[in-house]
Amino acid sequence: MFSFSRKNLDPEALWAYRGRLPEKLEVQMTPSEDGGYIAIVSNIPGCFTQGDSFDELYKMVNYAVYDYFQIPADYFPYIHSYSPPQAVIEEMKKSGERVPRELVFKPA
Repeated sequence: MFSFSRKNLDPEALWAYRGRLPEKLEVQMTPSEDGGYIAIVSNIPGCFTQGDSFDELYKMVNYAVYDYFQIPADYFPYIHSYSPPQAVIEEMKKSGERVPRELVFKPA
């Protein structure tokens, strides 16, 4: 059986929440008019978010997906998170404002 640090976590619910999530996310990013970035998760209808920086944006993508699939915050540490490919992260850090149009976020 599973052992969790929090008393109210249900192992069966955890498996059910994990089963809701897609294997990958197709994310379209664009610069926002007021600074930062906007991300649309194109393989999840109506799922979008924004962030002031690229690092914040991909964290916000995870929260948007968790919210879309109604996963309680207590389960976040036990659910995989999505991350863009390492090459894209490095490119974003080096290039400043250059934004790829589409990314594929895979579970970390």
